[in-house]
Amino acid sequence: MNTQNKNAVVVGATGNLGGAIAKTLTHAGYSVHPTWLTEDHPDATKEESYQDLPNTIHVAIYCPGANIVKETESLSLDEWNHVLAVNLTGAFLFARAAFPRMKKAGHSTFITISSINVTHPYPRRVAYVASKAGLEGLTRELAVEWGQFGIATHCIRLGHLSKFMKATPPNPEFLKAVSQKIPSGRFIEPEDVASYVIWLAEGGAKAVSGSVIDFDPAYMINRNPLI
Repeated sequence: MNTQNKNAVVVGATGNLGGAIAKTLTHAGYSVHPTWLTEDHPDATKEESYQDLPNTIHVAIYCPGANIVKETESLSLDEWNHVLAVNLTGAFLFARAAFPRMKKAGHSTFITISSINVTHPYPRRVAYVASKAGLEGLTRELAVEWGQFGIATHCIRLGHLSKFMKATPPNPEFLKAVSQKIPSGRFIEPEDVASYVIWLAEGGAKAVSGSVIDFDPAYMINRNPLI
């Protein structure tokens, strides 16, 4: 696909994953909207943050993520609302604002980032799991609604990256335990996801929309009791 004059918007481009996606899109020839590339980017949870979008959008990716690890009975309503605002409401606001621009571009792609915690939840992550499950539903609904306009939607249900989200404190013991359950012993690199995003953006799955892909090196399905 000729990527000249094709616009991409990566919300959450200052994170480890979003940064890799933005960089890879740029190298592939896309013009990546600069608003989200710097640390002083707008608040992804605010409606007004999406007023400055390109006139046409060929690829739109929503990457922001928030997580609060706490027992459900101790989680405050403000904490719940914060996680849902970042993980789900922001994606809705972005989708709504991007739609007419994606429709204008034609044959465009909308991508969201979910988590394997939706199907294999860890304890004390109720807001994170609920918000990511909602994000998967959002992505599937938009596929049905937007397909008539040539817009495909995809949700990447992401396994363990080699680096935690910026909002998550590092835990070497946890990563070591996870690595022992990954058959290859290899974590997902952000660049792995970025390559898949490019494949989707360039029509690699043009016959597919509304998909939720388990982007995971068999960690979720490894039930070997000896490991």
